[in-house]
Amino acid sequence: MKVERWEALVLAGTLALALALRAVKLDAGLWYDEVFTLTHFVRLPLGELLADFSTLNNHMFYSLQAKASVALFGESAWSLRLPAVVFGVASLYVLWRLGREAAGRVPALFAVFLLAIGYHHVWFSQNARGFTGLLFWTLLATLIFIRGLQRPSRFLWSAYGVCVAAGMYTHLSAAFFFAAHALVYGVGVAMNRLAPAVNRQSSFAGFRDSGPVYGFVLAGILTLALNVPLLGQQVRAVGKVSAGSANSPMAEWASPLRTAHEILAGVGDLGVIAPIALIVAVVLAVAGGGAMLRRSPLLVAIYAVHIPLSLVILWALSFRIWPRYFFVDIGFVFLCVSMGAFVICERIGRSLQRSARFPLVPHLPFVAAALAMSAASTVMLVRNYAYPKQDFAGAVALVERERVPGDLAVSTGLASEPLKSYFAPAWPVIENAGQLQRELGSARTVWLVTAFQSHAKRRRADVMAIVEDRFDLVARLPGTLGDGIVRVYRSRPSLSPAPAVTAHDSSLPN
Repeated sequence: MKVERWEALVLAGTLALALALRAVKLDAGLWYDEVFTLTHFVRLPLGELLADFSTLNNHMFYSLQAKASVALFGESAWSLRLPAVVFGVASLYVLWRLGREAAGRVPALFAVFLLAIGYHHVWFSQNARGFTGLLFWTLLATLIFIRGLQRPSRFLWSAYGVCVAAGMYTHLSAAFFFAAHALVYGVGVAMNRLAPAVNRQSSFAGFRDSGPVYGFVLAGILTLALNVPLLGQQVRAVGKVSAGSANSPMAEWASPLRTAHEILAGVGDLGVIAPIALIVAVVLAVAGGGAMLRRSPLLVAIYAVHIPLSLVILWALSFRIWPRYFFVDIGFVFLCVSMGAFVICERIGRSLQRSARFPLVPHLPFVAAALAMSAASTVMLVRNYAYPKQDFAGAVALVERERVPGDLAVSTGLASEPLKSYFAPAWPVIENAGQLQRELGSARTVWLVTAFQSHAKRRRADVMAIVEDRFDLVARLPGTLGDGIVRVYRSRPSLSPAPAVTAHDSSLPN
């Protein structure tokens, strides 16, 4: 399908807008996982980094990309996040290539535009982790997978093997997605053998060719070659997370219902219209998925298999079901919503055009719907720039500004990792109640910073009991990360409570 001039211009403008939106506040303060990535992996010598998979927090391919970016531009929040921006914008281009064949020119362009201004895609594109890279590699692998089945060639299946290996080197959860590819291929081969006369008329010659097998084998070899030095550590890391999930403060995340709640909470900024927006989005997605099923059944099958397959595997492994495991599906979901809006609105437009009372152009309803959906996305996007992901920098600045000589600043729980390794290395870490009691017994005012409150209350229950009894909450600094609020406490010198500082106080640092 030839690319029209207007189509190329709209796409170029959308990608330019996407890049601009992801550049805004790219240098905002780092959150826990980003600090951990920087201090535990990116700063390592290359040889040590390549051999370190002590935790699933190491998105290996991203850590290498971030290391190269930091080496080129110097260490900063924006240079650490730069690879995520690049892959985020690149994923939009691949979605357009995939979507214009599955949904058509206009729905594909609109899906790319909605994702370009979409809160979640912008958020992850400004997150120094491998999720936008994972999105890029899975989209590109899917595009090549479908084309390879349509027009088998050694080049396409070689490219497929590289994409799979790159995705697996970025994040191990890519295995769930590529398993969906394998299942869809297996079903297609089985159907071809059961009904050869029918399937000989199919446009998917790859089901009767050895090319896909070559692609899968190459993907396995490349993936194994990249991960051989890490296999033992990977098995231990997965086992550690699986074994510890039941007793973890985050154990509630093992339930799909908790994950669904978090996803639905993402539209809370739409206020009273949020339930209506959700219902409309579901209707549009179902309608769009149905329309694409007729145009590109393989694409729909891949994503229809991936989501339940991922849930089953995560449940079987006793893993926490984070919404980010399904970030790879976001492009397809937006494509379904866009396609559904286009199909429904076009039908409405043609119906109105046939009516003497409504001599409207058939595309007007879609234009109106597109404007409404874009406005809703923009409202949600504004939140991304209102706060950093976690405001550790603001907490440190507040304490340093308000403390007087002799005051002690400390941290506890998960807040300690980013503070001791990046934001405030000189601050002591409170590990237990006895340690905090000793500091309070010195008659000094103690400032305490916490984060991830539910985790702190379970893992540092003894410390937090003293905090509730002998400290005042001075500041509650919000962040765009779920449960990302950073809290600042000050020990109580007397019975009179200290005035609380809210997120709206002008005295708070930017």
